[in-house]
Amino acid sequence: MKKKYIHYITFTILLFCAISCRATTGISVQYPPENAYVENELINMVLNVEKNIDKIRVVSSKNKPKEISVRPGSNKACFGITLNMGMNTVDLLGLDQGKVVDRKEMKIFFRSDLFPKFREAPAGFERYFFHFIENEKSCASCHDMEPTLSSLRPATPEESPCYSCHAKKREHTFAHYPLEKGICFSCHEVLQGNQKYIASKPDEKVCYTCHSSLIKEGKKKKIRHGPTGLGHCTLCHNPHGSEWPSLMRMHTTDLCTNCHEDKASGAHVIAGFFGKGHPVRGVKDPFNPDREFTCAGCHNPHAGDTKNLLNHDNSTMTSYCSVCHKM
Repeated sequence: MKKKYIHYITFTILLFCAISCRATTGISVQYPPENAYVENELINMVLNVEKNIDKIRVVSSKNKPKEISVRPGSNKACFGITLNMGMNTVDLLGLDQGKVVDRKEMKIFFRSDLFPKFREAPAGFERYFFHFIENEKSCASCHDMEPTLSSLRPATPEESPCYSCHAKKREHTFAHYPLEKGICFSCHEVLQGNQKYIASKPDEKVCYTCHSSLIKEGKKKKIRHGPTGLGHCTLCHNPHGSEWPSLMRMHTTDLCTNCHEDKASGAHVIAGFFGKGHPVRGVKDPFNPDREFTCAGCHNPHAGDTKNLLNHDNSTMTSYCSVCHKM
């Protein structure tokens, strides 16, 4: 009887330890919430980390697997990830001295108006914004969440309160000037109600401050390109940075044929009327030798005086082509 009692006590202790260890060894995602969709390629994640976890291994399709060290004594881990268009699955593995002790899987949808199949978020997914006053409270112990007058115009980008979390936005071949200089608040409002750091819509309101001459010139034209007419500048341009000139979201020709796909395959100059079409990549633009020739070599992407937004005299096909091709 005594032996059975000892076995019972031992079993109880082991069970308690197993439950206790399990309860204190885990990770949970604080931000973003479950079933969230975003409209940015780069997002930050914030995890709650229980004791005994020293690293987080992050695995997602757009990123190489990486491990994030958890600071001793901290119960938070934060890091940035890059998303693919559409649905993204992010695997989060909690490690204790290299051993996986917990695992979470997150679904995040990257919505974009550029691609028809990604324009609608799945049912049940809601738009996610981090910068609300209440959300920021959990980060204030490590990060400066309240901009001051001096941070509105920092001496260096590193002195911007945005830099510690959003430095990756500067890792582009072409960076937008405000981002390059760390003057984020020239585009983002400090506070609007309970939400912080939004950029006013339509985009044209924000872009006008620096690009007024371009916008004014476009409004003088008879026809404005659809996105331009609606003031949706960031549909085609990334407001932070890009690998393409003029901060385009992708190669200009790819961007144009993404919406005008009939021009890439139908009876159009690109596809060719009698075989090989006109080059729209890989050759120099005769009017801008430092740039590659694209659809924008013939069409003005913002506005024009004709329905097809041609850049030059288009009274006849011959007169238009002879601008570049002497006949």
